[in-house]
Amino acid sequence: MNEQTALRVDVVETAAPAIQTEYRSGVHAKRQDDDGGWGLVLIGFDGPPRTVSLMDGAVIGSAARDARIEGHGVAPEHARISVRSDGCYIEDMDTHDGTWVNGVRARRIGVMHGDVVRLGNQLAVFVERHLALYDGAPSRLGPLVYGAKQRKDWIDPVMKLVQSGSSVCIEGAPGVGKRTLARLAAAVREGLGETLVLDGSADSKPAIPPGARPMTWLAIDADRLPRPQQLEIAHSVGRSSGVSIIATTGQPLDRAAGDGRVAPWFASLFSGKRITIPTLEMRREDVPLIARDIAERHGITLDRFTPQLLEALVRAGWPGGVPQLEAAIVAAAEAAPDGPLSVAPIAGSLARGPRIKPNLPPATDPSLARARLEDALARANGSVASAARALGMSRQAIYREADRLGLDIARRRVPRG
Repeated sequence: MNEQTALRVDVVETAAPAIQTEYRSGVHAKRQDDDGGWGLVLIGFDGPPRTVSLMDGAVIGSAARDARIEGHGVAPEHARISVRSDGCYIEDMDTHDGTWVNGVRARRIGVMHGDVVRLGNQLAVFVERHLALYDGAPSRLGPLVYGAKQRKDWIDPVMKLVQSGSSVCIEGAPGVGKRTLARLAAAVREGLGETLVLDGSADSKPAIPPGARPMTWLAIDADRLPRPQQLEIAHSVGRSSGVSIIATTGQPLDRAAGDGRVAPWFASLFSGKRITIPTLEMRREDVPLIARDIAERHGITLDRFTPQLLEALVRAGWPGGVPQLEAAIVAAAEAAPDGPLSVAPIAGSLARGPRIKPNLPPATDPSLARARLEDALARANGSVASAARALGMSRQAIYREADRLGLDIARRRVPRG
């Protein structure tokens, strides 16, 4: 059912006049991850995403022993990684082509999860945790194209729930693929009986045929369905064995219930069965894969993509999801029917929102968290209270974090005067 595809992707280069010397990250570890590793996910049209593990003090370059990255413009020793209590920093080692973070050329700059890093012509996405999950061949399911981490995060969980006969609610912003995934999931149950589709976004109110007894309810935009229809679906699941619901919502289900868009008893059918599809801004490593697929469908050769355009596509916010990305690529191709595609014709659609933390629990890989905590304690001369203030944590949280990371911090009693 999953069709593995060897998708190729191209390295990029973007010019930017500004130079920034330092930017503080401020992301701090709170708990341990199951999947270790932090570093860079290399992306481009020349191969599938590839991971490069980093550590405090690592040197990145084409001849570096710590983190070897090859590509046009990558110096033998290109950049150095350092970890401080307030975040992770990347420092350019006086290279000709420079080190860039989110389009800003930097001598030394902080990096956060999801930032777009360029060394020479090599594009990468910085990730603070779960680096190992990004490693693997990209895949295709119907029209959906996605990398290894996305398959593990939402494709596989949705399909496993449906195959087990459970109901599932697929949440996500516009254009992320939730409708497509819901229909593909419903197709898995075709042999079990009738599937009835109700689309809450339809111009006219969707009607339930009298006496309908489907085995699968496909509720598109369920948070826009009238309450009576939500009630009918819930009753159908309750009175018949083997009936399941595959629903989509344009917002988190609990928020929809709080706003009164979804009845509480309808929302309760999806307890522990909610899957969220992230926006393209939260899965930048997939943008070249999707761009390649769009180009192939529209007959646009990859050699027409300028490095500046591809980096701009990766860095953009894409609030409209894949359809907005596709429209931008097509518009760029129409503006230059024969020549290379440039950024100028579509610059208005490439805006990126404010630099924000990802919609994930505030956790980092243990090795990165340990380096940050050690740095904070060293700068505080061993004072737990001072380190706690620098990290924005309580003293108790510092002790718990030290225990989790295997750091020996002596608990000192302060004598009362």
